[in-house]
Amino acid sequence: MQKAAPFEKRKWTVPINFALWILERTRYLPATMQHAPKFLALCEAARGRVQEVSVQDAVAAMDAQNGYLIDVREDSEWLAGHAVGAKHLGKGVIERDIEKRFPDPSTSLYLYCGGGFRSALAADALQQMGYTNVASVAGGWRAWLQARLPTTTLPEELPRSPYEQLGGLYHLPRLIDKCRLIPAGKLTGYFYLNKGFDKALLDFLCIDGKKLEQVANETDDDERVLGWIKMTLGPGWPTDHAIHDFNGKMAKRYPETAEQQADFEERSKHLPRTKLRPEVYFDLIDAEEGRLDRLNTIDLA
Repeated sequence: MQKAAPFEKRKWTVPINFALWILERTRYLPATMQHAPKFLALCEAARGRVQEVSVQDAVAAMDAQNGYLIDVREDSEWLAGHAVGAKHLGKGVIERDIEKRFPDPSTSLYLYCGGGFRSALAADALQQMGYTNVASVAGGWRAWLQARLPTTTLPEELPRSPYEQLGGLYHLPRLIDKCRLIPAGKLTGYFYLNKGFDKALLDFLCIDGKKLEQVANETDDDERVLGWIKMTLGPGWPTDHAIHDFNGKMAKRYPETAEQQADFEERSKHLPRTKLRPEVYFDLIDAEEGRLDRLNTIDLA
């Protein structure tokens, strides 16, 4: 029997003191690593060709809405915590994806990594591609934390609540959001299409996830997406009774194994204080993404 999936990637804001505690004790941070000599030489050469700014300069530019802060670290580093307001384009994909995300080569871009090495390499590469207002943030993530600037683990854009409905179906608006955000690189670390609630909904409707993704990216109108689903299913569109039954099962999904329960409890520890604690995945997802109204309402019937 296939194990039930935990349904959504965990998300929570990183307490700054905890982040600093980790920073001071790990030996895997860029500023403290013993980098290879040839890598250092490559970085130093790049630093000589790009502009470096302080984290304070980068924050001032963001406050003035003069450009974008770009995190070029790996996905795992981004998920563990990043600067509030940052966009994510990892060093491994930034050259490939930059023109899609920022087509204007005169856009002001402030790149940061763990300690200032990878951001210098990335800035140098973007300059070679014709970007004229690129800077590397000196000290990177380490300097950001040491300056006690705001951090988060939330994605660039949040999908809608799983409780929101389209065509009477829970989770469908959220899945449409994910179809738009994940291919654009704006929702790193979330389960997608073949796991969790996404898979449950796609299986219930008997539609292809990749086709849904294609349709969702051809229009901003959710009703048109719903129209495509209904046209695809024809007489196979579920009855009101079937939808009601499906919604009930989705909304009441809770941890079923000891492993899932332990994971659920660990994720719940990092949530803000509310009148009620989450008992089902829908409420946990909402709380992790900052939607706390249901858990602060006594009557959830």
